[in-house]
Parts: sequence; structure tokens; C-alpha cells
Amino acid sequence: MTIKRCHYENAFEAYLARRGIAYVPIEEVRHVAKSQAGLKLFDYIVYPSDARACLVDVKGRKSDGVAKDGEPRQKTWVTRGDIEGLTRWGDVFGDDYVPAFVFAYWLAGAGSETHELIDTGRYFAFAGRTYSFWLVQLGDYVRFHKRLSKRWDTVSVGREAFRKISRCLDGAWPAAPC
Repeated sequence: MTIKRCHYENAFEAYLARRGIAYVPIEEVRHVAKSQAGLKLFDYIVYPSDARACLVDVKGRKSDGVAKDGEPRQKTWVTRGDIEGLTRWGDVFGDDYVPAFVFAYWLAGAGSETHELIDTGRYFAFAGRTYSFWLVQLGDYVRFHKRLSKRWDTVSVGREAFRKISRCLDGAWPAAPC
């Protein structure tokens, strides 16, 4: 059976594969999680070569491009269910695993200036789109989040705080040695 993923997850998997970083898509082991009924699943277990394994929930966000300073990190919201699920899964897996969000920014309005920077590591080209991936550990996110919408039960981290707590995946998870 082929599992359909959104373009953000497809790009994230291609990024990991290109860099030689081992991962397991959780969708493929969903039946194991049935005992945790009602608990929101995360998306991947990622095994960076020089860091603890991560429980990753990918958050795809469309951006009209980058700010004048080259900054793509503009939308940082998640639901409280995302936080609660990732927190509980972190408890289930224990201290050997780091629960984290990866914000996958699709730079929909990216111009030629962004495409020239793709080889710098901050941007990743996949299937005709440009992405930028940013890692935020759950504990850091929880420490700085504030309510965004009561109706949608969403929270967000302010732009300056998010800049401090997020790391570009290129620096957070170096490519596996070949």
C-alpha cells in the first residue's frame, strides 16, 4: 500500500535521504500506536548520526518567500493537541528521544535570490519548490508559546523568541558521514 503524504513531508523525507540521515515514517507503524487511542501521532523518528534520536512532528507552512533579511521563519503556530501528543509520546519513548517540531517552510513566493542560495544549506529544492527546514525542541517551544486562537486552540511563539530557539536543520543535523 502506498502512503500518501503532503508535499511538506515528501520534501522532508527527500532532505533526510539526500543527507543520509536515517528515519522511520510513523505512518508505516501506525498499528503499534493503537494502544494509545486518541493520542495524536507525530510523523517521524529521526536518527541523526551525532545526536539523540528525535520524535518529529512536521509542521508545513506556506510562506510568500523570505523577508528582506533572508528570514523564512514567519508562521510558528501549532495546536495544543500537537503539544499534548508530542509530550505524551516523549514520555512513552523516554529520555533517549527528543520530541521536536520541524517547521517546513515552503517558500512559495521565492524569487531568484533564494534559488541562488539553495546550496548554502538553508534552502532545499524539491519537486519544483523551495523549502527551508527549522528544528525546535518541544521543551523550548512550550517555554515560549502563547495562545494564538482560543477558537482553533492554537498557540504560537513570537518571531524573536522563535529565532532564538529554532535551528536550521542543516546545522542541527549534519549530513551522515559517507
